[in-house]
Amino acid sequence: MFDPTVFENLKVVIEGALYDLDLEGKIVIIDRQDQVDLAKMGRHYHIAFKDKTIDQIQAYMDLTMDLDNLVAELRNKNRNPGCVLVIGFNFNLESLDVCPLAQQVLATIWGETRGIRQEISFMYGSKNQYTVNNKIIFHRLIHEDQIDDLLEMIDYIIDSIHQLHKAII
Repeated sequence: MFDPTVFENLKVVIEGALYDLDLEGKIVIIDRQDQVDLAKMGRHYHIAFKDKTIDQIQAYMDLTMDLDNLVAELRNKNRNPGCVLVIGFNFNLESLDVCPLAQQVLATIWGETRGIRQEISFMYGSKNQYTVNNKIIFHRLIHEDQIDDLLEMIDYIIDSIHQLHKAII
């Protein structure tokens, strides 16, 4: 019988929790991708959503498992295989003056030990139209024993959407 990988188990938990919130009318799922990378033999899952009451900010969760962790799990190596998780928030701004405030909001919610990276892009020729992608980087692998933490993170994501909206939009 097929035994699901850590990736599959974590993906199902994330997906189930977010779709439950979608059914309850609290969030709206706007994108979902489940990819197998045959060139690097990895897995990638991306799910994006918005709070039902806030249209300007899009949140997402990216779950990735690389070949080394997949092989370690499938061959029952002594290593504890896991996945990389990135949580992000996308929104548009007219001024970059609020970027430090966005950084502070996310650091307050997620803690100073998390990596918070802001990526800013713009279309050449456009005036005061910036797209900001804030990423929460966990500097460790996520394992099945952190499934409860994943569910708790969803509450932090929704809180982050609300706090970012108050602070910068």
